[in-house]
Amino acid sequence: MKRIIFCSLFLSTIYSNGQNGLENIIVEKYYVSDENDTISNSYAGKLPVGSTTYRIYADMLPGYRFQAAYGSSNHELFIKTSTLFFNNEDRGNPIANVMPQRNLGKNTVMLDSWLSVGAAGEDYFGILKQDDDSLETVIHEKTFLQNNSFDGIPLTVNDGLKSGDNVPRPTFYNIDSAVAVFNNTQKGGLFQTKNGAWACMGVGSVGIDSLTNNRVLIAQITTNGELTFELNIQIGTPVKGVSQNYVARNPINKEILLPSLIFNSEDFNSKKFHKKNKKNTSSKKES
Repeated sequence: MKRIIFCSLFLSTIYSNGQNGLENIIVEKYYVSDENDTISNSYAGKLPVGSTTYRIYADMLPGYRFQAAYGSSNHELFIKTSTLFFNNEDRGNPIANVMPQRNLGKNTVMLDSWLSVGAAGEDYFGILKQDDDSLETVIHEKTFLQNNSFDGIPLTVNDGLKSGDNVPRPTFYNIDSAVAVFNNTQKGGLFQTKNGAWACMGVGSVGIDSLTNNRVLIAQITTNGELTFELNIQIGTPVKGVSQNYVARNPINKEILLPSLIFNSEDFNSKKFHKKNKKNTSSKKES
C-alpha cells in the first residue's frame, strides 16, 4: 500500500497551472546557544557554545499546500553539517509532533533537530518569530534558552509556537534509516535520500495563517557547524489533483527550478544575503 502511494505522489501529478505557488524557502535563525545552555545541558547531550538552531519554511501562495520534501534518482535531497546535528538526548524526537507541551520548557528540548510538515510540538504549529505574539511564551527552567545577544528575536519574547487543532504529522517514505541521524541516541551530520520523502498525506498542509502568510515549517536543525542543504518539494495547487514540483538543480519536463532550495549558512549569515531576501519574508496579499 505505501509503495503505491509513494509512486502516485511523485509520478502521476507533475503539472503546472501557470502560477508558481512555492515562492521561497525561508530559513530563520531561531536561536544561538550560549555558555549557560552548554553548562546546564550535560545530561541532555553535548551542545557546543554558539550552536545555531535553524528553522526551514516552505513559503507558498494562498491556496497551495505542502505535500512533500523528496529525493529522487535525478534530484538528491540532503541536509548536512560540517560537524554534528544536535539531538536532545533527554526528550528529543525526529518528529516534532511527538514532543508534548509539558516537555518543551525542559532543558534544550526546543533546540532538538527534527523534520515536520507544520508542527513544532504536540498541538503546536511552528511559525516565524516575527509573526508570533508574546502570549503563552514557553518559560524555561533554570537558565536555559535565555540568550538575547544574537541577531534575532529572543525566545523569551517570542517562541515561534502557536497552539492549534489537527496539527499535521509527517509520514516517512524510504527514509527510516536516514532519519535516524535525528534520533536522540544518534550522532551524525548528514541526512540524504535519492528515493524517499517526508510528506503530509491527504490534501497536504498549509500555514496556520494560510490566507496571507502561507508558510509551513518543514524542518528544524541545530548545529555549531556550517549547514548546507538541497531540497526538492512538491506542493498541491488550488486545482484538485494537480501538483507542482520544485527542484534545486537540473529541472526536467514540468519541474520548476527554485534557487532558494539550495542553502549555505555562510552565505545566510552575510549581510548581502539578508538584503536580497528581505522582501521575501514580508506579508503577501491574498491572491
